[in-house]
Amino acid sequence: MEHDQLVAPAQARIMSSYLTCELATVTRSGMPIAWPVTGVWRPDDQTFVVSTSIGFPQKAFNVRRDPHVALLFSDPTGSGLDGEGQVLLQGVAECADEIETRFSRNADLWERVSRAQPSSRALSAGWLARRLMDVYYMRLVITVTPTAVTARPPLPGAAPVPAPSPLAVPAVPGVPEPFAGELAGFTSGVLAGLDDAGHPTLDRVVPEPADGGLLLPDSAARPGRASLLFHRHDELLAAQRSFAVVGELVESPRGPVLRPERVADGIQPAGLASTVRMARGLRKRAQAYLDARGLERPEVPWDELKDIYARVDAENAAR
Repeated sequence: MEHDQLVAPAQARIMSSYLTCELATVTRSGMPIAWPVTGVWRPDDQTFVVSTSIGFPQKAFNVRRDPHVALLFSDPTGSGLDGEGQVLLQGVAECADEIETRFSRNADLWERVSRAQPSSRALSAGWLARRLMDVYYMRLVITVTPTAVTARPPLPGAAPVPAPSPLAVPAVPGVPEPFAGELAGFTSGVLAGLDDAGHPTLDRVVPEPADGGLLLPDSAARPGRASLLFHRHDELLAAQRSFAVVGELVESPRGPVLRPERVADGIQPAGLASTVRMARGLRKRAQAYLDARGLERPEVPWDELKDIYARVDAENAAR
């Protein structure tokens, strides 16, 4: 199949409408791990583009070491689409060393973020927010060129109908309280594993407790290192929560079982204490990134971001 035919119109619609997708990269130790991201599909280039702050550079490090990635568009919350299914995109990513602060160079991405997550504007609202969170806008741009695209049906039992059931998974080794207790707030997770070619792949699954681990029926991932992401958000990409269970995927008579080893915490519920911790950690890691490369702290052109917000507001007002 020709490259420009890989992504069908229906698949592009999902990729452009779902507020988030799961991005799987491979760590230095060979662990496939996924985190939720918001990006933009560029049909003219046939690429999907995301970015990450220099305060969260691990995805960029992973891509620079191993460019094979996977993206799964599996959560329609807030998209306005109903029962459209899922899209798995596997491809090759690249991430330049340049720290990008010019919003105009990726205006489509920032417009997408502004529309999908109106609350994100608070990170640049006023001099104090800009002083504390300027590192958030110092970005590393990741561009994914698809090599394989697969349409998948909606997860059986997933929203909108019938209503999905909350997960009921007791605390097991590697998934202690309070994380086990939090699983009742989810109805499924996203498994990041490796396919037969050794490249990342993703499956949205409904885990079940089994033999001190998590049974993952119908997963195509091969045995080996794997992780299971749990994340959610509301219709406006707020109220986010994410964490990933990391471990070993083994075969069993009932299907693949993830043997958890630890939990990697992600986005925590909003609140003053968690926001302060996040900002401090972000700034510390961002400064370490700059120091390791002998770089000066780049300036952020706030007027360009203001212009983007103005365009989005004008479009919204015209509807």
